[in-house]
Amino acid sequence: MANLQRFSSVMIVLSIVVLLLSGCQLMTKHDNSSTSYGEYYLTLQQLDQQQLTDEISKQKKALEKPTKKNSQMHYHEAQIKLLLLYSLPTSPIYNALNAKVLLNELNSEDNNAAFANISPSEQAFISLLRDQLNQYLLMRSRLLAQQQELQQSQRQQAIKQQETLIEQVKLLEQTIKQLKNIEQAIDKRD
Repeated sequence: MANLQRFSSVMIVLSIVVLLLSGCQLMTKHDNSSTSYGEYYLTLQQLDQQQLTDEISKQKKALEKPTKKNSQMHYHEAQIKLLLLYSLPTSPIYNALNAKVLLNELNSEDNNAAFANISPSEQAFISLLRDQLNQYLLMRSRLLAQQQELQQSQRQQAIKQQETLIEQVKLLEQTIKQLKNIEQAIDKRD
């Protein structure tokens, strides 16, 4: 009887362990089926221009397909991947402003479903991307403002130099006129 209880206890524990292990295996298979956006971005960094162009086409085609019940998640995934392609400096479509606009659209209240099914680490990655894009755009606008100030300063300096040269030319013309008058006066005396 004691052996039977021990045997049934061992069988129960063994069954629980098998169930737990098979559950872990199912979760692992599910997680590996789709790569994270961080992994996707790292993969994009290693692609050449032709491969990037192909990936851009693939994601744009995924956006053009009509949405079905189950494909809404795939549509949002394609939007996020396109966002990452806009954010990648080596991408043929690199444009931080377009990336920020797309990110804002994805973040809007109407379209909040885009980030509803992603993990907290993926949300952190997207948040980091948003911060980087904001920082880049801020630095870019500051740089453009500085360039405009520099150009304005250079224009003003050129105008001042031109005015100085015009004054010098006038002085030289007056000096030449005076010298001609002196020459004429000398010629009249002789």
